[in-house]
Amino acid sequence: MLARRKIYLLLSLFLLLIPAGCSSLAPQPRIYASDKITRDDLLSGQALFGDRAREITLPEDNVMMLDDRMRAYLERYVPRNYVEMTRVRTLMDMMFGAGTLAMKYNATKTYTARDAFRKSEGNCLGFSYLFYAFARERGLDVRFQEVEIPPRWNSAGEELYYSSRHVNVRVFMRESRDYVVDIDRLTYKPYYRAWNISAKYAVALYYSNKGTDYLSEEDYENAFRYLVKALTLSPKDAAIWSNLGVLYRMKGIYNYAEQAYFIALDSQGPKKSVLSNLSALYEHMGNSEKSEYYFNLVKAYQMKNPYYRYFQALEAFEAGDYPLSLSHLKAALKKQDNEQKFYWLLGETYARLGDEIRANRAMAKARQVQ
Repeated sequence: MLARRKIYLLLSLFLLLIPAGCSSLAPQPRIYASDKITRDDLLSGQALFGDRAREITLPEDNVMMLDDRMRAYLERYVPRNYVEMTRVRTLMDMMFGAGTLAMKYNATKTYTARDAFRKSEGNCLGFSYLFYAFARERGLDVRFQEVEIPPRWNSAGEELYYSSRHVNVRVFMRESRDYVVDIDRLTYKPYYRAWNISAKYAVALYYSNKGTDYLSEEDYENAFRYLVKALTLSPKDAAIWSNLGVLYRMKGIYNYAEQAYFIALDSQGPKKSVLSNLSALYEHMGNSEKSEYYFNLVKAYQMKNPYYRYFQALEAFEAGDYPLSLSHLKAALKKQDNEQKFYWLLGETYARLGDEIRANRAMAKARQVQ
């Protein structure tokens, strides 16, 4: 009997990632004639709510709106006549300063700009919305960035736990180096790969996050409303389609869930969660062959990920299997040779194997890598 598969909900802050190349996978034939189910069918909600679906409206949370109180606060601390550099620095002081907003990082809270302002906390999205809106109000050239944060795994059955799909803001300066503003300054590293994303897409991530929040609370109507809103803003996002598939799966509408997952496979973005959700769907339906097929695809991609190999090395080290730990670490370092924690564990592993020379070299390398 197969181990119970996890259902993966993808949040913009916590997204499951895999290496490039998933586009070459060969999906197995579907169980249902899902190609007869259109995207409009999935987005209508008719299968979920019947005729009542026609009465369901999509949310409009005004994600980056500034109200009069926020504008007054900005005027007080960041006057319009400041030169560009001073505007940036005073805006950052206002956001982080102990006597002003003193923004705190809370990974579990996806807020609009207004709510982030009122509560002085939020995850990377809420903070970025607020900074972006304030900066634009002050005439600064700012853009959202998505940052590739290394993934993490839990220790339960070698299952992928999460990797961070992180968003921050870059300020493009006319007369000096650009600034990157990030609320999670402990996690973010300047050498992490980052790329610009549109404001529209950044807002879609808010609705996607809220949709998964409602889904985890089994509030299916609001989950549907927010996920569909996200798809109106980003209609080719694999993560959001996968989440919509989870909604249909949780409601027992398996043919719609399957179709949503296959649309996700043809969409843009990470596919690891889609494969995992297909495996879970087929296992629940009792089709062990298809479930195992997609589960093995997931495992194959995991083995190509240096952070997964590091996690495997750490588990082997803790179990006392130092040769296996060394094997995983060597594979990880071939893919990613600038992670300090890889070298620390390599040094510890060599030390346990009695190779003091290589242990010292690895430790020295760890001190060099920041």
